[in-house]
Amino acid sequence: MRITIDSKWCKGCGLCVRACKKGVLEIGTERSNGGYLMPYAKNPEQCIACHMCERMCPDVCIDVQKD
Repeated sequence: MRITIDSKWCKGCGLCVRACKKGVLEIGTERSNGGYLMPYAKNPEQCIACHMCERMCPDVCIDVQKD
C-alpha cells in the first residue's frame, strides 16, 4: 500500500492513528506546513486498505492506494 499524507493541510489531530485497527499509522517527528507533528505509515505492510484513516481525517489529508 502507498499511504500519502498531505503536509499542507494536516494538523496532526491523530484521528487517523486512532481509527487504524491494524496499527499502520503513528505520529512522527516530521512537521506539517502548519507546524504540527504529522502521522506516518510506520507499518504500511499491515494496511488492508479499509480507508478508515481517510474517512476519519477532517481535512481530507490522507490517500491510500494499492501499489
